[in-house]
Amino acid sequence: MAVVKGQSSQWGWFNSFLLVVMVGMIFYCSWLNNKIVTRGYRLNDLRQEEKLLIEEQDKLQAELATLKRPQNLARLARLLGLEEPRPGHKMVLP
Repeated sequence: MAVVKGQSSQWGWFNSFLLVVMVGMIFYCSWLNNKIVTRGYRLNDLRQEEKLLIEEQDKLQAELATLKRPQNLARLARLLGLEEPRPGHKMVLP
């Protein structure tokens, strides 16, 4: 059985090309997997940060509601030296 020189050379180049493509695909898949894992960690961090921010927002809304209570406003007005308006000092806006 005789081997033709041109045919073995073609298969050599083809096999080399396939090897390079496969190695490239392995590197690409590894890089892609690394990106997925990294973004998963980032997503987890952002979810924890969101949870903390929601808790802080709830606390601030509760504090704001407390500060807006009429009893607190009256107390703060007295501390600032404000008085009830005298008759004739009130203006009704449309």
